[in-house]
Amino acid sequence: MKNIKKKIAIARGDGIGPEVVAEGIKIMKILENFSDYHFEFIETPLGGQVLKDTGTNLPQKSFDQMKNSDAILFGAVGLPDLPLGAAESAISKIRQGLDLYVNLRPIKLYDSLRDKCPLKEEYIQNGINMTIIRENTEGLYAKIGAEVSKDSVINKMIYTRKSVERIIKFGFEYAEKKGHSEIISVDKANLLECSQFWRNIFQDIGKNYKNIKQKNFFIDSFCQWLIREPYSVQTVVTENMFGDIISDEAAYLIGSLGMAASGNICPGKVSMYEPIHGSAPDIAGKGIANPIGTILSVKLMMEESFGDKIYGNLIEKAIELSLELGRTIDILPKNDLRKGKLKTLTTNGMGDLISQHFQTFLKK
Repeated sequence: MKNIKKKIAIARGDGIGPEVVAEGIKIMKILENFSDYHFEFIETPLGGQVLKDTGTNLPQKSFDQMKNSDAILFGAVGLPDLPLGAAESAISKIRQGLDLYVNLRPIKLYDSLRDKCPLKEEYIQNGINMTIIRENTEGLYAKIGAEVSKDSVINKMIYTRKSVERIIKFGFEYAEKKGHSEIISVDKANLLECSQFWRNIFQDIGKNYKNIKQKNFFIDSFCQWLIREPYSVQTVVTENMFGDIISDEAAYLIGSLGMAASGNICPGKVSMYEPIHGSAPDIAGKGIANPIGTILSVKLMMEESFGDKIYGNLIEKAIELSLELGRTIDILPKNDLRKGKLKTLTTNGMGDLISQHFQTFLKK
């Protein structure tokens, strides 16, 4: 009897979005077969092609279905023949519309992918395993009060105390939950008043977490630190735009953007999970996209929305084992000898291999 029923909104999107989302769904269907979970998948079309067909990148029906789901699995949006941001703004609409104020981005370098990290071993040391926590609903990306004229343009970076306090508190609580000894706040307080506002709140809240070491970095200094001592970074909390930049930089250190997952979270309410890569229309339909970021997003969903670390851990274990046997082309080893020992897999093949191992673990 399936007694844990969850309604999952499926937003496949554009480009490689449908291809990688299919592999995430595959994992969830395996879980259905060997657990008490029952997933009802609801298609919620959005993005560039939907914009072309309907005149909107996020139909009201799709948004309403997302709002009434237990979680959202999102692929990617964007098409090259549309104006910049025309499709992508659907993501901001969802984040703001559902108040998904936390953007959670775990960054982990698996041992089998160490040779794909562009850094020397001395900079990797005992590995890279950090989480970047990004404010997700305010700042420049919220586009509050933008002014455009023929000769100038203004974008306003607006933050409220409520917004800054809740994301920083989430960061400290997350660090505590994970047993991390240190948290880093990233800002530009030497130049920006809004960053000074951020830093003051970080320091005030930090007084309540004396068991956690606290550091402040300017954004430019942290970008250097991320390639000098990535092994030392545990939990990072920062504002919207800075978080976007540093999480992409960090994802490159773990082998490929295709390896990175994210959660757009409103604690206790419906949240959205997605790989951090874009729609990559240049490789769409070729079957070579890496689905691991999406599968790790399903892992995040199980842990953050459904509080189920056991199945989340098994998904990750299945990924680690699969990486020892085969890879999509973006994460194949540089070394020809090692490359010969691994299967070159399609998007579907990578998903199948991970699903097989996941199923084996579930049967035990």
